[in-house]
Amino acid sequence: MDDKAEKIALFRYGLIAPLVLETLPRGELTRRAQEIAARPHDIPHSGRRSVSAETLLEWRLRYCKDGFPALRPKPRQDCGQMRVVPPETATLIERLKRENPHRTGTALLRELATASPQNQAGLSAATLYRFLRARGLTERQLLLEKATATPRKKYEAEYANQIWQSDMMYGPWVQRAGGGKMQVFLQAILDDASRLIPHAQFYPDQGLSSFLDCLRQAIAARGVPTRLYMDNGKIYCSPQLARIAASIGILIVHTPPYQPEGRGKIERFFRSVRQQFLANLDPKVLLTLEQLNERFWHWIDTFYHRTEHSVLNTTPLARWQRDIERVRQLPPATDLRRLFFHRLHRLVRRDSTFLLKHQFYEAPPHLAGKQIEVRFDPLDLTQLEIHWEGQAQGVARLVDAVVNGQLPPRKKEDR
Repeated sequence: MDDKAEKIALFRYGLIAPLVLETLPRGELTRRAQEIAARPHDIPHSGRRSVSAETLLEWRLRYCKDGFPALRPKPRQDCGQMRVVPPETATLIERLKRENPHRTGTALLRELATASPQNQAGLSAATLYRFLRARGLTERQLLLEKATATPRKKYEAEYANQIWQSDMMYGPWVQRAGGGKMQVFLQAILDDASRLIPHAQFYPDQGLSSFLDCLRQAIAARGVPTRLYMDNGKIYCSPQLARIAASIGILIVHTPPYQPEGRGKIERFFRSVRQQFLANLDPKVLLTLEQLNERFWHWIDTFYHRTEHSVLNTTPLARWQRDIERVRQLPPATDLRRLFFHRLHRLVRRDSTFLLKHQFYEAPPHLAGKQIEVRFDPLDLTQLEIHWEGQAQGVARLVDAVVNGQLPPRKKEDR
């Protein structure tokens, strides 16, 4: 898999997700595309910072027709040709303009002529102004960018599954399987409109695998959300999560650093968990992780979901069921577990083995020395799928050194 192409495709999906996740009339669709195009963007593997509304609408059509793979960039036809504005000059222009948004084009050209050897031949005024507009570096755009840092307003989703919030909470200590005790962590997902919990579970770690398992079970139980709000934690910015969201059709929204207001509802849920569930557990009894989760799910289903919410004036379950016809489900034939498989690249050694999670697995002999893609459920490593150049190559087998030692050596293939 081309990591550069996938990173660009994920960026494009992030821009057009608001245009594909809702059915919009043509006028509203164009207006939203123009709003997105008006903002500066950090485009991966590119010096540009702007995308036109027409390009956004074209990407939307590609995605609706052929899915996520259609967003990968096509090979350039002018590869190797000289660009109008050299990269060194482009970097200098952006630095000068951002230092002083009021700096005029004439002043920029004058400073470029003296400071940039690449501009000795002279950059035309028309080319400079086109460059500034394309990069979002006009005086108006830069001043507007600074002015947009306004306080956030309180919001609430209009209907169920329009917005889900997700976060992690440090949990209690439980009995370890091999003896002793360990701390566990609560991964939870909350529906913004109804405060219903699509899924929440205590896990032995706070890693990406635990969160993805929680999200997979939430989707299986309550359908697909339109948006998923999370903070900027490492696991929530994972390429694995971005790929899964793009494949399903979920818009990932990260709340800005030091602005937790957007996740206030799930923070209040965590407070309820501490005060109404954890506080009522017997501190003298050390539960196992399985026992803790069984009691926790019982509390959610019988108490939290069926208790009237002070803001909603109804129960979370009743509020969620009111919008049940709006809930988007995955097609019945979808293999949800496989959709959440991790994908990692591994180099197959000369003995046809590769290393994954501190264990060696066997690959087909013809893949020795080649880079493969391994797809697997991180919580169940009994079945690893091998892919090479986009084609399935079978299932990997855990290496058994004892059995291998009893087998006759492989004969070299005739060439």
